Amino acid sequence: MTEERATYETETHDVDAAQVNAQFAGNNVRASWPFSLHNVRANMTHCAPDRREAMISAFLWCIDEAHPVDKAEFSSRIGYNENTVYKVYAGKYRNPDGTQLDIPEKMATAAANFVELERERLAGGGKGGFIMTPTARKIWTACDLARESQTPVMLFGRSHTGKTEALRHYASENNHGRTVYVRMKAACGLGGMVKRIGSRCGVSDKANTAALIDRIKNALTPDMVLIIDELHLLQYTYRVQSFFSCIEVIREIYDEVKCGMVLCGTELLLEKINQGARGEMEQILRRGVHRLSVSITRGDIAAIAKAAGLEMPKAGDTVSVQGITEKPYALLQQLAKDHGLLAISERLRYAAKFAARREQPLTWETVVEAHLTINSLSQKENW
Repeated sequence: MTEERATYETETHDVDAAQVNAQFAGNNVRASWPFSLHNVRANMTHCAPDRREAMISAFLWCIDEAHPVDKAEFSSRIGYNENTVYKVYAGKYRNPDGTQLDIPEKMATAAANFVELERERLAGGGKGGFIMTPTARKIWTACDLARESQTPVMLFGRSHTGKTEALRHYASENNHGRTVYVRMKAACGLGGMVKRIGSRCGVSDKANTAALIDRIKNALTPDMVLIIDELHLLQYTYRVQSFFSCIEVIREIYDEVKCGMVLCGTELLLEKINQGARGEMEQILRRGVHRLSVSITRGDIAAIAKAAGLEMPKAGDTVSVQGITEKPYALLQQLAKDHGLLAISERLRYAAKFAARREQPLTWETVVEAHLTINSLSQKENW
């Protein structure tokens, strides 16, 4: 490498880093990755597809705010100098004569192993880890369908039916540079929606809305799936037409990119869509011919119980705890109906603590005891 080229690349690195630090001020992890997804792809067009996908997958994993990893830590984890990792992502990994080099096979393998380990940690972490319930499997099928058909898939269901957990884990398991998961926030409006999608696509949000939309289009490719979760929250804004403007932009992105999409929300989203079926929503509905509705099933509860080490109780089974007779099957049904899967998982977790403390096996009696304990905490105490 000539001194002139080395000086140029060093100066360019400093400029890029300064720009990203300004763009992502307050987000030290993101600022450590001075690239957009679009640029990373462009910088690696000369590389072997499997190696390129491994590096892009690692990049998307590291910049995700759900599990951020800065460039220095990532470089250390895969056993490479941070400057070398920078050059690979920046398209500046070259021979002394200036010709571009492919990503080192060892680096790509290490990056793939890094993502795989991170996925395993995510699946095994949190409150009991992810459980592949029948409903979760249906949601994963919806995501695969969106990818295969390259169309928007509508996914509806009540709150706390496991939609978000299933979508997050689908994105982590299919994070090979071709799955982007975005979770909406209430009242963010069109500008907020575009910024959140842009952030997950690895583009800077320091631009006006129109420019950000163009950057998102450049970052997405037809073989990708864009998952937009909690889409119904976009209707909570002071502008009446803001929700329909958001849907129109999603339609515009789809029409230009032709990537798969999963548009997920509660029954409020279904109601909103039905209201505009002959108006504002008609265009996206014509493109999204696949519509799936999910709800909590007996199979879901049985899978969660089995993961805790319990067989699903029979409808007529009864247990007595603290002088109270309860039917676990009916209790599970009621909890699922009124509160969702989290209420059941929390009672199983609480019961497991009771059983461990007593050095006893987990039983449905212990689960009922946990339920009564949790309920007692919500009761008002009289003076």
